[in-house]
Amino acid sequence: MEKQVKKQPGSLRTKLLRIILLCWVLPIAIILTVAGVLLRSNYERNLRSQLETDAGYVLRQEELLLDAVFESSKAVSYDGAVRSAYRDYLQNGDRTALYRGVSEYLSQTFARDERFQAVFVSFWEDLKIYPYIMSSGIRGYSIPRNYHRSVEPLLLEEMSEADTAIRILVYDRELYVARNLLDSSFRPYATVVMLCDKSGLLSSFDSIRGAGGVTLLLDDLMLDETGTLRQAENTESPDVDVLCYDGDLDGHRLQLQVKTEPFDILADIPELRVAVTGVVLLVLPLLLVMILLFRRQVTRPVETLLDATDRLQGGERGYQISDEAKNKEFERIYRHFNAMSSELQNQFERSYLEQQALQQARVKALQSQINPHFLNNTLEVINWEARLAGDERVSEMIEALSVMLNAALGRDGRSRIPLREELSYVDAYLYIISQRLGERLVISREIDEELLELPVPRLILQPLVENAVEHDLAQHRGGALSVRAYRVGDEMVLETEHDGSLSREDQESIREMLVSSVVDTEISGQVGLRNVRQRLELLYGQAGRLSIEQSAEERILAQVRFPIES
Repeated sequence: MEKQVKKQPGSLRTKLLRIILLCWVLPIAIILTVAGVLLRSNYERNLRSQLETDAGYVLRQEELLLDAVFESSKAVSYDGAVRSAYRDYLQNGDRTALYRGVSEYLSQTFARDERFQAVFVSFWEDLKIYPYIMSSGIRGYSIPRNYHRSVEPLLLEEMSEADTAIRILVYDRELYVARNLLDSSFRPYATVVMLCDKSGLLSSFDSIRGAGGVTLLLDDLMLDETGTLRQAENTESPDVDVLCYDGDLDGHRLQLQVKTEPFDILADIPELRVAVTGVVLLVLPLLLVMILLFRRQVTRPVETLLDATDRLQGGERGYQISDEAKNKEFERIYRHFNAMSSELQNQFERSYLEQQALQQARVKALQSQINPHFLNNTLEVINWEARLAGDERVSEMIEALSVMLNAALGRDGRSRIPLREELSYVDAYLYIISQRLGERLVISREIDEELLELPVPRLILQPLVENAVEHDLAQHRGGALSVRAYRVGDEMVLETEHDGSLSREDQESIREMLVSSVVDTEISGQVGLRNVRQRLELLYGQAGRLSIEQSAEERILAQVRFPIES
């Protein structure tokens, strides 16, 4: 039976070329975009032209409507009916006849005029009569009552300086047109006031098609398409396109403002929207095919490689890609990756075994250097104490010394011990020192009880305590010493803080000691600290840190940080 020949995957370059040949989506998109831009530009230009035409027509309609209102106010003065009734009143003092005559004139003239809701004649002399007429479509007494109570006093004050000029006024969001009536001596004796129907002024606004809003400005008044009347103010955003058309009517400024809406050709022309949708539906299947091919040939292999590198970086050394490549290029990359991963695993295993053996040897060598240094200091203390007196005290000191000798020699071979055991070595040392310094040595402990059973490097805290005593507290015959153990995140912090100060020379010596890799046994007081620093580096790398600094005035802080091990 012939051996089946494995089919070789095709070239990625060839497959990408085929995909590019199928990508006619871009030319179609360019054609549609250019056509859409040109069509929209022409459509926008036509709509704007139509909008300008409609706005000009509406402005002319408003001018005619307001001109008719102004002429009606002038007619009251020119007809002379009100002036004649008022002249008769001045002669006979009959206010009833005055009211009847003025009311009949207003009824005959304005009762059927739909441009006004009501027309009033307000006499400047307080005659206690209020002739008015309301349009035939208006019912109720709220309009005349509100006018005589609230509007008339303000209006007459405004008209006191108007002479014969027509005034356009706003009270309680209503539009009033007022004109003074003069007697034969050309002195004002009354004012004709016309409450305009705002809906009549807005009737022509519907003629403007495609506007985002229409507003009519009368002098400093603003009337929008909703019938809201307010003082004009410049609140438009600079991004809003507003067409303005100005006019002048009997000395009054007239302006029509038309906001243009954003042009949306697809929304305005449904047929175009259907055509664009059809083209998209035709192109979409081919676009999906192209995306699927690209995903299979490029995206998935790249994701496989990224996943493999993440696994390798996360510690899975020797990880192998088992997926089958879809083309020659990725098949070669997969093969090289697998070979590299295997070689990396072999090298790491060899390096780890070598480093582990070297580390154990160096840790034991560093631990052994502590013994002579400490024994010399301790034997000197015991000898001094024995000369003074007390076999009982000597016995207790010898017991403490025995604890320290066991810790220094480390006969059980453990490089890490529970924090509780490390603290027992510190207590043994401090007992011996307290016999020397007595009550002048004040010791405080702040230990997190949850950390007592966690492993720490052997003799990692005792050298810090010894350094504090021998270099500061013993020289000053006493002082305060604090021993602390606490947790910060995933790190354990062991520290001592004691009375003392660091000179410039001390700081320089400490800096050199922390960075030097050489253990100089001739430098008194630095052997223990150098060993602590080097053992931290061997056991934890950059994660193990030793620092000595001036924490406050006359206080020195020595601190050890390393990762917590379970």
